[in-house]
Amino acid sequence: MRFLSNYIENQRLHTTRLSFVLTMTAYALFSQTEIKLNLATAPLLLPNVGIEIPLADRKAVQLDVLGSFWDEMPLLDDAPLHITQTFLEYRWYQKPNREKWFIGPHIGFGMFTLQKPKSLILFDYYEETKASSGSIDDDEYQSGRVAFYGVTLGYKKGLSTSWALEAFIGAGLSQSWYKGYKGLERVDHLGEPEIRPFNGSGEVLMYRGGVMLVYKIPNFATKEKTDAN
Repeated sequence: MRFLSNYIENQRLHTTRLSFVLTMTAYALFSQTEIKLNLATAPLLLPNVGIEIPLADRKAVQLDVLGSFWDEMPLLDDAPLHITQTFLEYRWYQKPNREKWFIGPHIGFGMFTLQKPKSLILFDYYEETKASSGSIDDDEYQSGRVAFYGVTLGYKKGLSTSWALEAFIGAGLSQSWYKGYKGLERVDHLGEPEIRPFNGSGEVLMYRGGVMLVYKIPNFATKEKTDAN
């Protein structure tokens, strides 16, 4: 009996997984899925691509990734710049055809090796503590992991039945864990005499944005509409 019970439970689990895969496949086939390329980050050799799958007339889910695979960035005086970011976002649009203004809460995760850009920080709770430890030299940088919790605001403008442009900016809370370096030497960025395994920090900052070139993948409905016209 226990064997039969386990067998039935496994079959239910497989059925649930199959149902999820078939549901997502149906959304991709019978709704107008979009693929995107960020025109603002591409010239900086930071590819940022995404895919948006509609869930309803005004709702969609988007997954996008950004990556920099350069140990040093020639466009930024050979400063360390190694980034990977992944965001999962749920969007509400102003118009039923998923155009005009939209807002999207998101979560994200990334890895980095860089000197944290102060110009993008909107609020830093530990700013006074960091200031008391002294300024960061040009050859100092951080390497670690970061989690993001925030919101994206944007505007999408259709250019044709297949193409659109999307301007967006995202900000929120970032929580990072990192090791500090000065050249190749490990340092503690909070000025502690004993180097800890990891430093940690949390800021509210702008961490994503740009202009996406959007291609709307044709599906059965849009193909029939195009043929009829």
